[in-house]
Amino acid sequence: MAQPEQLNQSAASPVETDEAERVEPGVALCLSGGGYRAAAFHLGALRMFSRVGLLRDVVALSTVSGGTIVGAAWVLSVLRGQRFADFDAGFAQYLKQNNVISEALEHLTSQRVHGHLSYPSLIRSAARIYARDNLFGDARMGEIQVPNQPTGEDQPRFREIIFNSTQFRTGEDFRFVRSADPDLPVNESPLHLPPAVAERVRVADAVASSSCFPGGFEPFLFPQQFHWPQDMPLPKVEAALGPGFKDGLPLMDGGIWDNQGVESLLLAFHRGRAATLVVSDVAAREDDIYNFPVGHTRGWVTLRMASILAWVLFAVSLISAVLVGKAGYDAWKAGAHGGFLFRYGIPFLFCAVVAVALVWLRVVLHEVQATIRKQVAVADVWHDLARLTVREALMMVELRVGSLLKLTSTLFMKRIRTLVFDNVVSGDPAYKGRLMANFIYAMDLEHPALFAKYPWLAPSAAMRKLAKDAEAFPTTLWFDTSAQFDMVARAGEATMCFVLLLYIVENREAELRDPESPLSKLFANLRQAWDGFNG
Repeated sequence: MAQPEQLNQSAASPVETDEAERVEPGVALCLSGGGYRAAAFHLGALRMFSRVGLLRDVVALSTVSGGTIVGAAWVLSVLRGQRFADFDAGFAQYLKQNNVISEALEHLTSQRVHGHLSYPSLIRSAARIYARDNLFGDARMGEIQVPNQPTGEDQPRFREIIFNSTQFRTGEDFRFVRSADPDLPVNESPLHLPPAVAERVRVADAVASSSCFPGGFEPFLFPQQFHWPQDMPLPKVEAALGPGFKDGLPLMDGGIWDNQGVESLLLAFHRGRAATLVVSDVAAREDDIYNFPVGHTRGWVTLRMASILAWVLFAVSLISAVLVGKAGYDAWKAGAHGGFLFRYGIPFLFCAVVAVALVWLRVVLHEVQATIRKQVAVADVWHDLARLTVREALMMVELRVGSLLKLTSTLFMKRIRTLVFDNVVSGDPAYKGRLMANFIYAMDLEHPALFAKYPWLAPSAAMRKLAKDAEAFPTTLWFDTSAQFDMVARAGEATMCFVLLLYIVENREAELRDPESPLSKLFANLRQAWDGFNG
């Protein structure tokens, strides 16, 4: 079994004294976002940690989005004294059986709050799904005590627990933190949570805000849309927060700021000593982010023709409404009441609604044209656009919306992820040789020199296919079949095994000369597990 310091003691290469003094025992674990793909993959990674005795080495946990779903569930199970095997079985069953989006939509219009927040909220509905007894229940952040006292040999001693989200008021990170360091700067913005409020945040709400990805959900307003206990209702929470939180703080997915959760742990350790950093990340390689749509034809109906047809339809609808209304009036006066609704009433309403809808559409388009004219200083927008065909206009909208979505959901996040990760690699020497990247596609990467030296380490065709299948699984909050979950979770377990072996042979090979050393025993356990996966 692994010893607490086995991944931190390095004899492979000498280090400077001041750097060595900054190294402490333990593992700082980051679980990225990515919906249920992330939750299942990270659960597999935790399985491997448990299998080789590394769970108890985890001293810090930083999670994002789908990583927060599994991370928060695991943390609560540890603090409640649950064995990992029991947590694993229960959480796996939850992922297989619960479709968050479907269930949230089913309860979208129930339990609305009053006042200006009475509109349906999908993310608030999702938070209620998370708060069911089969996941988080009514657990509060105050239940997460750090440092905790482990009750079993496979349970860690947490010092830092961070659930990451992003606040949209100023566009900065917003973290729900439980730390052994009372002076830890929770957020880089001045919007801090008083302890009385932070301890009463419902875990389900923190998870919902962390996994509130743009496009799928609307922002989750803190504190107004959060659920508060009887001993501290919303008015008391607002009073404790002060004017900085006036009108609420819109929170969304932590992946917008840092989809790996790495920066949070760097902040947590910046005044202390660096632990070994393990980053489990399910982001796909996205080598083909955006393709220009092809196959569109120009068509022949122009916007000007469509406008003329709309005016004709308006005139026809208005005249029809008048004629039907007059005929109905005359029939009613003549005493012909039989079938009046279907002969006159409904046709009149239909014609009137069409006429009103066309007028409303005309007003909206006029406002759009005025906005465009104001922004780009074009004298007559309609004169220039009217010559486009309807298909050309739709194509222009498709190109702009499609590229904008890819820009915000993929390209920006890819760039941010690269910057944050590079900052660890090159920005802090304390992490040199103490960083492991458990990328979902790791088993599909080439390491020619290492594979030549250790042929047994090279992933088989089956393992490469497993990595590609897991990487290709979409970012959803449901699994259609149990087989999908089993595939992604197995990929997480096998990939973590592969990454740990890769780390040891690259950075700690010299320590394997002693067959009785803790690292050699860990290596033997990993090698046995890998042979089972790769055989």
